[in-house]
Amino acid sequence: MTLAVDPKRDDMRKRKLIAAVILGIPVSVFALFAVAEGFGGEAGWWGHLTQLAFALVIGAVAWIAPRIGGPLVVATGVALTAWLFVTVDDTLGALSTAVVIALPIVVSGVLFTLVGFSTRRHPRG
Repeated sequence: MTLAVDPKRDDMRKRKLIAAVILGIPVSVFALFAVAEGFGGEAGWWGHLTQLAFALVIGAVAWIAPRIGGPLVVATGVALTAWLFVTVDDTLGALSTAVVIALPIVVSGVLFTLVGFSTRRHPRG
């Protein structure tokens, strides 16, 4: 008895996993900051917890529906980058934060989008 394995489906699952792992970089940073500020007694820990929840929700949407969630993740990363450069006075600080947090979000979103549009699951037009 042999199992029928669809190599294209397996390849798409690997690409989605890579995109999710890349999205895990900012998710882990948000979780680290939320826990550290919570144990440190700072009042801003809930803000990082909100960022963590939002990143997990858009990541779940991108995993389930990459055609919808991928562009949503990209838009979130671009909006975060724009917000950083508008609100942070230190350009180097904004740039480093954008590279560590926003860039992985954009890359993950692009990968999810590519996975979504590489499938023939939904007919085009």
